Amino acid sequence: MIKGLYKELLIVIGIFLLGWLAFTLFRWVPEAPELSVSVETEQELGDLLAEQVLREYKALENDTVGEAILIIKKRLLAAIGPTNYDYQLHVLDEPEVNAFATLGGHIFIFSGIIRLSENPEELAAVLAHEMGHVEERHVVNKIIKDLGINVVFSILTGSDPVLVGEIAKATISSSFDRSQETSADQFALKTLEGAAISPRYVSTIFRRLKEKYGEGDNRLDFLMSHPNLNKRIKEALEYPLKDTFEAEPMNIDWDLVKSVL
Repeated sequence: MIKGLYKELLIVIGIFLLGWLAFTLFRWVPEAPELSVSVETEQELGDLLAEQVLREYKALENDTVGEAILIIKKRLLAAIGPTNYDYQLHVLDEPEVNAFATLGGHIFIFSGIIRLSENPEELAAVLAHEMGHVEERHVVNKIIKDLGINVVFSILTGSDPVLVGEIAKATISSSFDRSQETSADQFALKTLEGAAISPRYVSTIFRRLKEKYGEGDNRLDFLMSHPNLNKRIKEALEYPLKDTFEAEPMNIDWDLVKSVL
């Protein structure tokens, strides 16, 4: 009797272990497919959205400013290394202190953030942060999450200007979650170090933003959804630099740049 029960118990345990092993090794329920678009498609969408943004805002066309932005861009891209994106940085003649990334490597810089920056390194810190959002695909993933992949692809098939305009507005006003902002911050710190620009400039631009706007202002992409500037400033100040790090000057006449705005 006891032997029979013991045998049945072993059988039940064996069946349980086999079931557990099968569940571990095989996926009985297929996972939902990840909604995503290729970088090429993102670039095409980004070009359309960038055109719409440039219709909504006045571009600032000045050789002095353009050359300064190009120098910063080259320094950052050299640190990033091979990338899937053809970055295009646009300066907008807007007094608002802001900068934001759209799809496909388009980054828009309001003249207000240039005026606020005391040197080109501080602006580089802001741009490195925005490039982090692009490289980590935060922008495209958020748009797909908020609007749905069908809406995104409908832009390419129909190019409805009204729809493009609405998505462009959503892109400008979109906020990233805390994990995405943290990721973009870390990307910026690492990129600045690689570009021979002190990551401490992240803390100085954030401190100036805090003095001007307080703990958070919903007009600023890099403050939205992550208002704890004290924490971000502290992380930038404590970023562990390599012993071999040596900052290199940007060789930009920043006073001249700001004087032509």
